[in-house]
Amino acid sequence: EGLQRGFNMDDEGGGGFSAMHVRRGDLQYKEVIISAEEWYANTAPLWYPNEILYIATDEQNKSFFDPIAKHHNLRFLGDYWDKAGLGDLDPSLMGMVEIVVCSRGRLFVGTWHSTFTAYITRLRGYYGTSKVSNYYSFKPRRLVLHKWEYPGGNYAAREFPIGWLGIDGDEFIDGDIEANSTSPIGPLANKSILMEPPPARPTHLSRGFSGLPMNKTPSLQGASRGKINCDINVDSLAYWNNPQGTRDRDFISPFAPKKTDQSNRYITFEQDCGRWNNLRMSLEIVFEIAAATGRIVVLPPIQNLHLEASENKYSFDKFYSFQTDDFKKRLPVISMKEFIEREGGPKGLLQLGDSEYKTLLDLASFCEHRRKSEIFCGKIYEKIIASPNSMVAPFGTGSSLSCLVFDVTIFKEGIDNISEKVESSVKEFCGYRSPAYYTTQLGLPHVLHFNTFNENRLLSHFYEFIHFTDPVIDNHFKRFVRDFMHYSDSIFCAAGKIVRSIQRESLDRGFVIDEEGGGGYSSLHVRRNDLQYKDVLLTEDRWFENTQEIWNPNEILYISTDETQKKFFDPFALKHDLRFLDDYWELADLETFDVEHRGMIDAIVASRGRAFAGTFYSTFSGYINRMRGYYGMSKFTSFYSWNPVKYEMQKGPFFSNENKFEREYPVGWVGIDGDERITQDFEGDAPKNTNSLNAPTKKTQPDPPRPSKNSNTNEKEKMLGDENPSDGLKNLKLQDHGIKTLEETMISMQGFLPSEDENLEQSQDGSSMYIVFSTDCGKFQHWQSYLLFFSAMRIRQPGFITRIASGCTDAQKSEAIEWHEEHIAVLSKRFRIFFTPRFSDIKDENGKSTGSDYKYFNKPFGVRYYLEHSDDFNYVEKTGNLENEDDFVIIIDPDMLLLRPLTTDFSDGSSVKFWNPFAKAIERKKKVVHGTPFGQTYGFSHTWMKFIKEAGPNSPALKVDERTADLHYQVGPPYIATVRDMHKIAVRWSNLVPSVHRAFPQLLSEMYAYCLAAADLQLPHEVVDSMMISAADAYGEGWDFIDAIPDDDVCTTAVAPAYKKYPLPTVLHYCQTYGVSNVLFSKYKIPENIFTCEKPLLVEPADDAMSGENSFFINEIRKRVDLKPKYHKRHTFATCAMTSAVNEAALFYKMHHCKAPANKERTITLVKL
Repeated sequence: EGLQRGFNMDDEGGGGFSAMHVRRGDLQYKEVIISAEEWYANTAPLWYPNEILYIATDEQNKSFFDPIAKHHNLRFLGDYWDKAGLGDLDPSLMGMVEIVVCSRGRLFVGTWHSTFTAYITRLRGYYGTSKVSNYYSFKPRRLVLHKWEYPGGNYAAREFPIGWLGIDGDEFIDGDIEANSTSPIGPLANKSILMEPPPARPTHLSRGFSGLPMNKTPSLQGASRGKINCDINVDSLAYWNNPQGTRDRDFISPFAPKKTDQSNRYITFEQDCGRWNNLRMSLEIVFEIAAATGRIVVLPPIQNLHLEASENKYSFDKFYSFQTDDFKKRLPVISMKEFIEREGGPKGLLQLGDSEYKTLLDLASFCEHRRKSEIFCGKIYEKIIASPNSMVAPFGTGSSLSCLVFDVTIFKEGIDNISEKVESSVKEFCGYRSPAYYTTQLGLPHVLHFNTFNENRLLSHFYEFIHFTDPVIDNHFKRFVRDFMHYSDSIFCAAGKIVRSIQRESLDRGFVIDEEGGGGYSSLHVRRNDLQYKDVLLTEDRWFENTQEIWNPNEILYISTDETQKKFFDPFALKHDLRFLDDYWELADLETFDVEHRGMIDAIVASRGRAFAGTFYSTFSGYINRMRGYYGMSKFTSFYSWNPVKYEMQKGPFFSNENKFEREYPVGWVGIDGDERITQDFEGDAPKNTNSLNAPTKKTQPDPPRPSKNSNTNEKEKMLGDENPSDGLKNLKLQDHGIKTLEETMISMQGFLPSEDENLEQSQDGSSMYIVFSTDCGKFQHWQSYLLFFSAMRIRQPGFITRIASGCTDAQKSEAIEWHEEHIAVLSKRFRIFFTPRFSDIKDENGKSTGSDYKYFNKPFGVRYYLEHSDDFNYVEKTGNLENEDDFVIIIDPDMLLLRPLTTDFSDGSSVKFWNPFAKAIERKKKVVHGTPFGQTYGFSHTWMKFIKEAGPNSPALKVDERTADLHYQVGPPYIATVRDMHKIAVRWSNLVPSVHRAFPQLLSEMYAYCLAAADLQLPHEVVDSMMISAADAYGEGWDFIDAIPDDDVCTTAVAPAYKKYPLPTVLHYCQTYGVSNVLFSKYKIPENIFTCEKPLLVEPADDAMSGENSFFINEIRKRVDLKPKYHKRHTFATCAMTSAVNEAALFYKMHHCKAPANKERTITLVKL
């Protein structure tokens, strides 16, 4: 049939048709059992038009395949019953027949985790079919067979090519032997398109949102855009100018020696002890100082990049183009070997003896920065420092003088002549740092040495550490770093090939490339290893949840990462095609690059994404953002994965007057071609074009508005977009680097995108949830309220959340309103505060005050007052009617931490456990409706029935037996009911609670009154175990979910609740004490000012909290409590969850509300040793 349709067979007799294996039955891995629509969507580009598809399957209903049959003629085994004589075969052989048939298809797509599919791929290997003819339907593993991989253990999900490649020879095959092939999809698609001319580059030099109109940039007169020496055209990746403008080329630094001084002056420096991006930061500072002071840069001796013993030897000139004519004109750079040859002789600056000269010359060729090493680099530096012609720089990010100021007047006349204007400028730049001024005295030594290895590191961005008081000079040297301190052409060439390859795929999907040659895909930097800031090391689920709204449907995501297990990215791969650096090994000839070069290539590719999400605290992510700034990308396209700082690049600050490195700041790239000091970006607090980037378009050439040569600032503002936000999401131009509508809510504080916030007001069925919790106005419940709101934001809780504050004085009310508006309302317009009178007064039977208080009266009375007086329900007293009575009210406590969203739907059996105290389980209803409230199991059984007489002699509660009471009424918060039912309960609850409390004047009386009110109203509850955990030894709670988490994941799951990976309870009711080892958590010991700028953070459990040696804790009275394995796990989970949540909320507060440096030390311990 295939031949009749014009298809060919290969040399081995295969092909002419293609094949699938669609497993539908008893496969335990449910994630790979997908619909036919998804099967086709994931495989459609593979098939030829009119190609026959043979399908091996256990699906009996052939109509399942109708979505595929619309496009192709399908064949099944049964179609050949007579031709193949299948009736004569043993039925157990049918599957084997199908395996052989599938193995001969031109292409084959199988089911991941199926050994049936796996054996087909091995047969295809025996037949010699290409690796790129095999695919999986499960999107995260679709292309896994295209890469060589050695089996790492007994792994049955797939087969490995070591089983068939080269097995007729006598040599061990440890790599792919197949010549480069192409695939219809993915990174191995045909790359000949890369040789075609790329889209034309703009001729203007103002780049995107970072640039200025030409009439504002005299420094650019005579400049041209840079180019990249490469075998294909990748010039669009050159964000620098080459040549620079005439003024920059002719610039002579006022801080350099006079031309009459013919002696050489040098800067020497030690290699920083950190990783590459720390070295790069140090290098940029040293080179800028050298360029400003007219000194020759002496590179450190050749050594291992990370200072460990290794065969890899690096010199910085492998990464940069120091030896080009243009670079040498601006800044001479020599090796340490050249320096010793020049200055090590008897007449040189170092004046070494013959023996010393030879020793240092050898060390300059290669040394180690280990003091015990025989080739210790320090021997060179000791001689340099000892020379009378040398000075050790008295400043650095770790010294008392931690910012460096260049001022022309001070340089010429001395520090005594500082003007008020300069003093103000320095104070604004340096902040709390003590400045060092570059004076003629610092210019005198022939060698200025930086001890940057450890003691006096330069761990800062150059534009944070160095301040030129003259903005013309300041911007000149910012341009110097941009235009000269970029990676070498070979690095950009390789990156450019990858960028163009991904963009080629994207263009085929209808996405566009922007004017500067970026976009078409989006990118992430996911740091997973050896980062000391554990808060930002997120789980895979949390990475996806925190960023998913950023990405466009069907958009390719490029992921730069040190995570070796690609399975980590499955949540992304289910929605997007993913690309990684090693997908382009052959295309970019990555084997010829060292590992550090590959990291640089990775960063460049990530920098060209339409949108980018990085890892906070990572200088790798930081540098990607700086390159995006150089390219002119909008700040509204850069995000961080950690929610407390998700919008940090968008809402500021524009500059930091501290030596910070956790992110980069736009002051380093915005407006640096001008002559003025820029103090804010050009985009404002929100993009004036409020359209979204949600839908691809078939337009392939972007055409964004650009300023003309004579444009002014007003035209620049027009370039930023339409000021009318009413267009919503429909008229987007994809080349605009924006995101979904951003308004002041999000900009002024990290929280929800306004569109997301609005969407969360209602559930999918159109109903709304009104979540309430009752507090007084004291400081104890004040910090708990902040933590509750923060946890609701963190897990994206739908509905409206209201703090009911009772009994506040006028002063307390005013203070609470101010706090809420400044710190809570900006998180979400759905987060509210509602004030009620004081209800805690205890009265006698005659209604007279006893002078005592029971604060928990505020809950029933406060909820009733809220329902009857808030604008949410418009209660009519005469009729008792409320609006929105079909919506839902959920009552929780202020000391509850949300681990997953509260819901009114309990039909998911994997994450819901009902209370069933008897041997024969009852059938539970699964959704909250009128007449069916829900509540959490509380372990007081039917104790409330002791007070049943308080309901009156005719109460229906008298008809409730103990079994029914245990099954339907032993409930506590979260209480969930429709608005209509909850109002009925609140009215009866508030009527009953005074008399119940008189009969039982103790804690829990208000809970007993709730149970009694529900029984009196004949509103039996569905009782759920899994909504809450509290005491570690409590029954009827969701602890089973915690017990099931693997030991290695207990603390990480608690810190970043990955409820899609492991079922979790909804709330942690932290009314108990928790501890592991020497870390304790008790809400009664938390400082009331924990959410302030000056208060430090809590000590958190160690990484090995689940080890056997930590199966104890020190309690409040300083006694050791040993923990059995089950309770060890539960205490570990609760302690990790609470200490990290408090710290995350505190960090969130500090990062967004503290102007001066905030206290971020983890030093508060609640254990009094």
